[in-house]
Order: sequence, then C-alpha cells, then structure tokens
Amino acid sequence: MAKRIKKIQGSDNFKKYFRDPIYNFISITERWILDLINSREFQRLRYIKQLGTSDVTYYGANHTRFSHSIGTMYLMDRALSQLKRVININNETRMIGLAAALLHDVGHGPFSHVFEKVVSTKHETWTNDIILGDTEINKTLKNIDKAFPQKVASVIKKEYRHRYLSYLLSSQLDVDRMDYLLRDSYYVGVKYGLFDVDMLIKSLLVDADKITLDYKGLYSVEQYVYARYYMYWQVYYHKTTRGYELLLQNILKRAKYLYKTDSLDLKVDILTPIFRKEKMELDDYLRLNDNVILYAILLWKDSRDKILSDLCNKYLNRNLYKAYELSSLVSLDEIKEKIKSYGMCDDYYLAIDKPSNVTYDYYVEGEEGEKPPILINKKGKINSITRFSESIKAISGNREIKYFLYFPRESYDGKNISDEIISYLEGLE
Repeated sequence: MAKRIKKIQGSDNFKKYFRDPIYNFISITERWILDLINSREFQRLRYIKQLGTSDVTYYGANHTRFSHSIGTMYLMDRALSQLKRVININNETRMIGLAAALLHDVGHGPFSHVFEKVVSTKHETWTNDIILGDTEINKTLKNIDKAFPQKVASVIKKEYRHRYLSYLLSSQLDVDRMDYLLRDSYYVGVKYGLFDVDMLIKSLLVDADKITLDYKGLYSVEQYVYARYYMYWQVYYHKTTRGYELLLQNILKRAKYLYKTDSLDLKVDILTPIFRKEKMELDDYLRLNDNVILYAILLWKDSRDKILSDLCNKYLNRNLYKAYELSSLVSLDEIKEKIKSYGMCDDYYLAIDKPSNVTYDYYVEGEEGEKPPILINKKGKINSITRFSESIKAISGNREIKYFLYFPRESYDGKNISDEIISYLEGLE
C-alpha cells in the first residue's frame, strides 16, 4: 500500500495555495487533497455557516464550515510534522490523519446543531455515511486504496489503531478546537479565543500512543483552556444568539407539524424529506444548506398559518424573543396562562434555555464518554495538567449553568407583553 500511496501523492511539483485570514497561506501539494476539497460534498460546506445564527449578534460571523475544515487539516499537518520528530509516522498514517481532519465536519446540516434537533440525527452519522457511501469523497479515498475510506472514518469514530490521531482530532486539546477558537474569534471580532497556537503545537509529544505536551508549553495550554471558556460564554452561549437559534428551531418545528397534518400551504419540495419520520436519504441530505432554509423562511412569512408566518417575520426582521436570566428554575404555569391569554401558543413562544459548560474535565478511567486528560511531560515524568497548573485545577470539573427564559416582546396585535411577564418574574425573586 505504501507504494500505491506514493504514486497517488505524486511528485509533479503540484501546488495550490489557499489564502487564509488566520494562517496566511495554506499550501496544498497533493492532488488527492484538492480532489476532496473540490468534491460536491465538501463544496457544500461553503454554504453552511460555522456559527449558525451568531451573525445576528456579531455581524462579522459569516465564515463557513469550509474554511474551518481546511484550517483543521492545516493544523493537523503541522501537528503530525512536529510528532514525526519523536515517533515514526509513515506516509499512510499522515494521509489518513489529514483526510480525517479535512472531512470531520462534512456531515453538518444547515445551521448545524439547530438542524440536528429537527432530523434527530447527529452530524457525525452523516459524516460517516458520506465517507463510506456512494459519494465523490468516497471515490477519491478509494482511489488511494480500497480500505482508505474505512480507515479515515475510524479516526473520526475514535477506533483507529493509532489512537493519537483521534486524540489530535477530538479531545480536550485538539486541532479542531484550536482552529475554531482562533477562527471564530477573528470573524466575531473579539480577543477571547486567542492563544499561542505555535507554542502549543511545538510542545506536542507522544507517549504510549497518547498525546502529551512538553512542560515548556504549559502556559500556552492554560491560554487555550481559558480561551475556550471565554468563547463559550461570550460568543457560543450568547443569549441573543441562543434566542435566535430557538426561533429558527420553532420555525422548523411548526413547519414539520403543519406538514404532518397536511396543512402546510407553502411547501418547499427540497425540504419535504426532513419532515418524514424515516431517516433521510443521503442524496436528499446533501441538497440542504443554509440558503435552502432561508429561502423557506422567506416563503413561509406569507403563510396562512398565523404562528409560522409570525415566527418567520420575527426571524427576518430580528424581532427576537425577550431573554430574561433566571437565578434558578421556576414554574412556567402562570406565564403560560399569560401567553395563552393573548391568543399565543406557549409551545412556540415560551422556553427555558439552560446553557452549561465545563471548562476542563477531570479524567475518570472507564467512565462513559470519558475525556482523557491533557498530559504534561516534565523531564520524562508524565502527569495530568492539574498537577502542574493551579489555575486549571481550580476550575476542573466545575459545571457552570445559566437559565434564560425566552418569551415574546409583543402580542400578535403589537401590544407589549414582555413588561408584564418581567414584572411577574421580578416578584418571584
């Protein structure tokens, strides 16, 4: 297989440059990588925003899964180049790692995690189907070797024999997070996600198939962990963004209900498969992107269904739900009655959101969903980062939870109802 891979990779001085705002130039010197990028399935990522609805809060957040995926592959290549100094990494292993990094998000649907709740299938499942199914990506990988698609998929599923590849791609310290923290921070226009990625990669080591870091990179790891913390609470869990996601989710929820009751007056044929109970066909899924959903919302704003029309108009005109932070969970019975008294359905106009985040998890061996610790190598002795960093030890395992209640600002006829609800909530405190 090594000879076959060498032949595919070629030595014809092929080179393609991508101008990247984070890393300046990313050079592609292997045609098979460019073939993957040019595939129908990967090009679809140009039309799926990395941060979903975050651009309603931070208008610069219009970057896509396409650029993030290429950036993740770039960091994987740098990480593997660093590790080659301490362990033997052959050409096949390197290619598998690069392919897995490039394709790890290829299964994302429109608006990513919001859409997952509608189709009830995680993007990782679609990623696996794309890599192993009848796709251009699968054909490109099989052209390298018939077993190549399965090996790439096994890295993403954390089943590949070289465990360090999966760790580099998905762990508490991985190239996926490194790229999206830096990239999202740049496009959103904040400094929260910045850390010394060069020092972090330069510090990478391997011990018994586990990724470790040289002690000299300790401060850059601390930067990275706190960057993740700040980005989640300041950007990813921003109350306005979460409210916009909720609005979009309710639009699709209402459209799905109307479809099932045969009362959706303005149908979009390309969306019909997502409203069926059975699992969507891969070809149907690959036709979907953010623009399809936006077109449907533009159409449904004129629907005869009052709820669907109102939600779509709210979405398009940024007339968002009011977000009220609660100190603890409260009974919604009284508020539901208030919503209903204005002729509005609480299923679509009232919700509690509970964003939560663990900045850094302790490792418990054998625990379901275990997250291996970040390991630090100090003069040959390897221990968890919590043995070396008091700041990370202090926040380890602590789950922070917030509660936000979302409700409409106005009734259908334009009457302010949020003040009444806020007065009621303040009386509970």
